[in-house]
Amino acid sequence: MFHQNRSPSLLSCLDPTTGRININKFMLHSRFISDDVQARTNAILAQSDCLSTDGYDNTEDPESVQSPQKKQRRRRGWTFDDIEECTAVSQEVHRVFFGKFIEFSSTVLYNKYVVYPKNFEEAKDHMKEFTVAGLPGALGSTDATHITTWQCEYNLRNNHLGGKSSSTTRSYNITVNHWRRILHSTRGGPGRWNDKTMVLFDTFVRGIRDGDHLNDVEFELFERRHGDIITIKYRGGYVIVDNGYLCWSATVPPYKVTNKLTEIRWSKWVESMRKDVECAFGILKGRWRILKTGVRVQGVESVDKVWLTCCALHNWLLEIDGLDAGWQSRILPLTSEWEGNLGEVDCEGLTQNVILLTTAGALQPRNYDTSGMGTGDDVNQTDEIHPADLDNKDVYDDDAIYGENIRQTSELGLGYFRSRLVEHFDILFKQNKIQWPARRGTQPNLIQT
Repeated sequence: MFHQNRSPSLLSCLDPTTGRININKFMLHSRFISDDVQARTNAILAQSDCLSTDGYDNTEDPESVQSPQKKQRRRRGWTFDDIEECTAVSQEVHRVFFGKFIEFSSTVLYNKYVVYPKNFEEAKDHMKEFTVAGLPGALGSTDATHITTWQCEYNLRNNHLGGKSSSTTRSYNITVNHWRRILHSTRGGPGRWNDKTMVLFDTFVRGIRDGDHLNDVEFELFERRHGDIITIKYRGGYVIVDNGYLCWSATVPPYKVTNKLTEIRWSKWVESMRKDVECAFGILKGRWRILKTGVRVQGVESVDKVWLTCCALHNWLLEIDGLDAGWQSRILPLTSEWEGNLGEVDCEGLTQNVILLTTAGALQPRNYDTSGMGTGDDVNQTDEIHPADLDNKDVYDDDAIYGENIRQTSELGLGYFRSRLVEHFDILFKQNKIQWPARRGTQPNLIQT
């Protein structure tokens, strides 16, 4: 970042063939309306003898000339044109560098910093917080988000329209642990795809369901049997989701409709724990405005590279800021400046140049949430049940159906497995053994019996 007392160079506005200032480029850089361009250009040219040989003005410029240039010194929300103005390096050079950067980051960096657990030894650190919270066996929360894609190919446009946005978007399904660390992300799909479709292309979640991943994870659930409390062992992991996903035992959602107090209490707790993935979306879009305003690079493959790059940098920054360690069930002091209200991106606090439209002469501020999606609230719009998980029994004979040996979660129906989780949580709740794992803050209120 350049010294604040220096103004950007006029060299980026000079036409190399004529040696004169390119009026159109100067108008784009300075965001002046066309009637004032010539007058302001003459004012700057009158001070051209003050320009130093390195292309920066070391004198005090008139406020009318200096202020629009100073207002562009932002770390986020810049375009290639903004960077060219402040570095005197052409847009094409920055564009080529950006392409090589996302190509490297989406492969090398992503494979280094975004690694999902494949066995118990790798997953046990991610499961600690959920075990403390009364959800043993869970290692993260999963959800999908949409990223606006402005330069979608024409032949793919129809597939990328739909859902919550009127613009073309790409969908990404990610899984995060309680520290907001991204464990896995899909490559991206058309915006028309919902959560049910995206999870079919999620190799991590599908691997849990098929028994290819976390098959050696074992945990115990309490059950009431003839007036006594016993423990039953289960093998396999799962993630918590909203009600927009398929009815798999590997993706456990809260109850949508129930009149049982135990299920209501458990659902409220799961919904609170599932906010980890929503917070991760907010952090990603708060750190990188390109995800908030939409990706303008050409082609959906480049959009996927931008998303994977942001995921890799997110995990990298968690390690740098010391936020990738396990959380405790007590209040801890802040350890990083990134622990705040990220993702709440609006025009407040932004400089005037950042909130103006990039077209010349436009003076109306833009809403940076151009996706039009808002916060969203994914729900299951249908009563679709996956045939492999059809389970409509109301009364279970546990010994007859599953026996007393270790139960494989991938072989259980969602209805049965979720009922076991509810009973386990209710037993711990009445024993006052449920804790909320948080770095700071207080435990949320639960419904008392």
